[in-house]
Amino acid sequence: MTAGEEGETAGGKNAEGGAEVTETEVGTGTTHIEVIGVRGLPEIKEGDDIAGILLSALDANGISLEDGDVLVVASKIISKSEGRIVNLSTVQPSEEALKIAKETANEQEKDPRVVQLVLNEAKEIVRMGRGHIIVETKHGFICANAGVDESNIAEGYAILLPEDPQRSAERLREELERRTGRKIAVLVADSQGRAFRDGVVGTCIGVSGIPALLDRRGEEDRFGKISRITKVAVADEICAAANLVMGEFSEGIPVAIVRGLKLERRCDAHIKELLFERERDLFR
Repeated sequence: MTAGEEGETAGGKNAEGGAEVTETEVGTGTTHIEVIGVRGLPEIKEGDDIAGILLSALDANGISLEDGDVLVVASKIISKSEGRIVNLSTVQPSEEALKIAKETANEQEKDPRVVQLVLNEAKEIVRMGRGHIIVETKHGFICANAGVDESNIAEGYAILLPEDPQRSAERLREELERRTGRKIAVLVADSQGRAFRDGVVGTCIGVSGIPALLDRRGEEDRFGKISRITKVAVADEICAAANLVMGEFSEGIPVAIVRGLKLERRCDAHIKELLFERERDLFR
């Protein structure tokens, strides 16, 4: 729901036009941002120094980090560096995995070994059917296949989400700031679907350095009405914008810099700010 919709605000001015807009910084505080893709990163392996590799790639691209930059990093390179790659030949599917693979097969058969990985990574199965397995992961994310993915990896392997993407974002930000002296933010992004809409978008699964959520309750709209419920998932919006440059498959751009935002610095931000508590969930 956007500001100004019925039920969104209360009070107001009886005027035909909006209230005068001042030059104070609200929201993201900007009318212009840049999204800069970082090319030239090598294939990441377990144990690689992501901060060092990223800084070398920035240098090769003639890019320097600036204060206020937000680095959006694909979850896959974090997972690869943390050894979250599984050789499917080592996975023995359970009876439950075999059953689910058969029940959820659609145009293509589901690999029961991948289903087993989904079960291993899931806290709860939310819905199944029509080729889909929607789960709540151990991190608390509601997504398809618990984030288990077979793209951008060699045949016969699968990639899991980072064990703790929140901590991964914090560690990478701290290390990059230590090496560069810049005050930046790091978001770990994954492509996920959305309820009742088709297609995937870049979605934040780990955040450090800026708020995950902008609480705009209490602000006035252009007509003087006071917002009562609007919160903006700014970390998700930034990841979605970055994904336009990073892409999904052959683009080869696992990192993008989003520059020009004027957001509050929040080193204590946490991805849990974006997650619905179960008691507020109308569909479970």
